[in-house]
Order: sequence, then structure tokens, then C-alpha cells
Amino acid sequence: MFISYNLLEFGEKLKELRKSLGYSQVEIQKLAGVSSDGLRRIEKGEVIPRYETLELLSSIYKEDLLELLKNARSNKLLTEYHDELDDIITCYDDQKMKKLEEDIRLGFTGKNESSIVNPNEVIQFLLLIRGASLYHSRFASDHKDARNILQDALKLTIPAFRLEDYKEYKYSYIELRILLLLSILIAEDQEVALSTKILYFILDRLKTSTTSKYQDFLIIKIYTNISYNYHLEDNHKRVIKVANEGIAYCLSRELTHALNSLYYRKGIAEYKLRHKTYKSSLFSAFFILKMTGKEELLDIYLDVTEEQYGIEFPTEFLKSK
Repeated sequence: MFISYNLLEFGEKLKELRKSLGYSQVEIQKLAGVSSDGLRRIEKGEVIPRYETLELLSSIYKEDLLELLKNARSNKLLTEYHDELDDIITCYDDQKMKKLEEDIRLGFTGKNESSIVNPNEVIQFLLLIRGASLYHSRFASDHKDARNILQDALKLTIPAFRLEDYKEYKYSYIELRILLLLSILIAEDQEVALSTKILYFILDRLKTSTTSKYQDFLIIKIYTNISYNYHLEDNHKRVIKVANEGIAYCLSRELTHALNSLYYRKGIAEYKLRHKTYKSSLFSAFFILKMTGKEELLDIYLDVTEEQYGIEFPTEFLKSK
């Protein structure tokens, strides 16, 4: 992930801690074996301290300096920007997308000497934003450009990347996020089976690693897209099976992220199979949108459901208008 630290702020707090304990830089050198010159540079915000240095100093300063450094972040983590991007993609807003790109450019320009930034990951994330914007275009040529941009983004950190060899590489979180969007694009190009294989590949990779909140969100999104792929193939029994797996995953972690999409896909599949439970599933999807404050998206869901499937719901307590 890329992180920008306010090293000046961190150094100043470290200096205050040292002085509050009555230690000079020379005394810290004797106690910890950290050179007084090295400590001086850390306190001036000129360098980022090594992990082992912070661990050693933590025992002397009686503070968790690793946590102190974490709190000195001047920008959001990559995964936090991913959450924002996901929200924008879910209910697409071109102006919000441009604002997100602007925020990243301003936050990671490299002009701040007290920031530690991986330029390739900044560029990679900006390419992901560009690819996501083109994905929402109505023109097929833009979707083709999005595929090319996303593959270029992966080649920044995986130079030999080829989509047909997707199983051969090890991926970071952001790389898996890009691969996910690629899989959605190729599904639209009638390569649904390959898209589903890639999605299951990503799911396996995430489930075999230590999951975090951000990985949980990505896993839920994958369940949603796999169920949609089966919908495209009119394999409604598989839609229900995958949607139920995704719903169970959400409930086991007490998450509502994308839960509405899973209930919706399940409800439409039940409707296609003439299951009497379809209205209950659809209502669950709409109710979650209502309770999470996504009123505009709820209105879209209700309109699409009526126009495409002829399914009407009493909307006096659901629609925002």
C-alpha cells in the first residue's frame, strides 16, 4: 500500500516523549544503541525510523511508537481510497470520481519531503480510477480502452503480466482489485466463463490469506459478480447457490457491504425459477438500501425491477420521492 507520513509531526512527538522522561539524545544512545545522530534525524523528520528501532525505543519511552507512527499518517491508506472508489462505482458519479482522482494527485505529488510514497502504486491506482471511469461509458471502444489501461496498470508491478496467464502470478490487494474489474469487463465481452474462473481464482487467493475488513469487502463483491455472471448465463440455480454463500459470508461477519446486491440477484433468480420466495429476497435487498441511506440507488433498483421484470412493490415507504 502507499502511505504518506507526516514525519515532522512524528519527530516532534518523539522529541517531546524523550524530554518528558528527562533523557538526552546521548543518553538514549547509551540505553538503546541508537546513534545520537540517527535519533536527531528522526526527531527532525528527515528519515523514517526502522521497525526494530521503534520497537527498541518503545520499551524505553514506555509508548507504542509503531502506533504513534501509524497515527502520523497524513493521507488515507490505499484500501481506504478503494472503499471510496467502490462507493462511487456502485452509484456512479462522474464528479465524485474526478474529485477522488484530484485528491490522490494532491495527496501524493512527491513535493512533500516528509512523505514516503511508492510512485508506481500511486500511478497504478490512478490508472484503476481511469479504467473504472471508462467502464461506465456507454461506448464499446471505451470499454476496450479500459481493459488496456487496467492491464497496463498490472504491468507496472507485474511486468510480464498477460491475462491468459493470470494464474501464474502473485497479487497484492490492489492488483487483485484491478484483476476483478478486468474480469467484469471481459464478462461484458461475452467471455463470461473466463470471467467466472478469474473471480473464483481471486476468491481462493483471498480466502487462503489472513482476511481484513478490506479483503472481506472484496470477497463479498466477488460473490456478487459471480452470481451476476451466472445470471448472464441463465443459470439461475447457480445464482441462488452463490448468492446464499455470499449472504452467509456477510452475516457471519456482520457486514452489510453489497448485501443488497446478493439478495437482489437471489430474488431475480427465484423469480425466474418461479419460486414463491422471490418477493421476500427482493424486499430484503430494498430494505437494506433504505436502512443504509442509499435512497437514490434504491429508486434505481425499484424502477429497473418494474421496467425489466414487471415486478411492482408498494413504494410509499421505500422510494425517496
